[in-house]
Amino acid sequence: MIRERDGIHIEAGALTVVADSRSASGDVRVVSHAHGDHTPSSAGEPVVCSAATAVLVEARSGVELDHVEATDAVTLLPSGHVVGSRAALVETDRRYLYTGDVSTRDRAYLAGFEPVDADVLVVEATYGRPDYRFPPQAAVEAEITDWIRDHPTTPLVLFGYALGRAQKLQWLARRATDRRLVVYPSVAAVNAAIEAATDHSFPATSLAEVDALRPDDVLVAPASAGRSAQVRSAIERLGALTAGFSGWAVDDSYRYRTGYDESFVLTDHCDFDELVALVRAVDPETVYTHHGFAADLAHHLAGEYGYDAVALRRDQRTLREF
Repeated sequence: MIRERDGIHIEAGALTVVADSRSASGDVRVVSHAHGDHTPSSAGEPVVCSAATAVLVEARSGVELDHVEATDAVTLLPSGHVVGSRAALVETDRRYLYTGDVSTRDRAYLAGFEPVDADVLVVEATYGRPDYRFPPQAAVEAEITDWIRDHPTTPLVLFGYALGRAQKLQWLARRATDRRLVVYPSVAAVNAAIEAATDHSFPATSLAEVDALRPDDVLVAPASAGRSAQVRSAIERLGALTAGFSGWAVDDSYRYRTGYDESFVLTDHCDFDELVALVRAVDPETVYTHHGFAADLAHHLAGEYGYDAVALRRDQRTLREF
């Protein structure tokens, strides 16, 4: 049985695996990646996660995970979401695949997830609705680098998650220009953790180390930094252009809702077609969808492809509740 409570609970024969919970435990506890909504609130029993995820969790939250990278029943597979992210393949009475957040597209320096066969699939559905079909990744990256090059004398502020999108924005900015690249302190901390745990390098100057932004700077910051007095005043003082990066930007209203000068469809998740293709590649007997448009994706998989597809809802007790 698969349930969504505090995290995803997978009852795999006699083994209970709990994935991405804040505090709930099972026989095995998996942490798929280091975004805050997927990580433990405190240190506890050992978890299964990548070494990079453990380093990033400690850098971002101060929680030091006692971790292993596999058990007899659980194998981790790169999920293509962010540095260190992993899907979990649980092999007991059947093969259970929990993707965590996932992307099958190669992006910048990160390879996409390669699906494997499983009897039961638990997959996220952030963009699990047909409205969310993204342009080819190469076209998106070219559009971003062209936009940066098209404004060679204008200060630019690029807003993206501190872990994941911010590093890809730095990578793209380096391809586009040799201007000084400045990053918000939370991004600098993530950069340092990734560099400590991997071979990736993100040379940039922390905003905490500069007296003031210069007119030729490119600043990479999380969206929340747009509310900081320092960033707001710099944008106004310099007349900087701002850009937001998200899968939600496929809808033109995203730019107007957020107030950015420009927006781009850059995301670390699968779009609708990629989610469907992932499911068909795994070809499970049963699919459980969760997060985002879980009901829409499950309905499509059942109606169009005949899968036994169920949208999880938090704290359900039995499937009869659907």
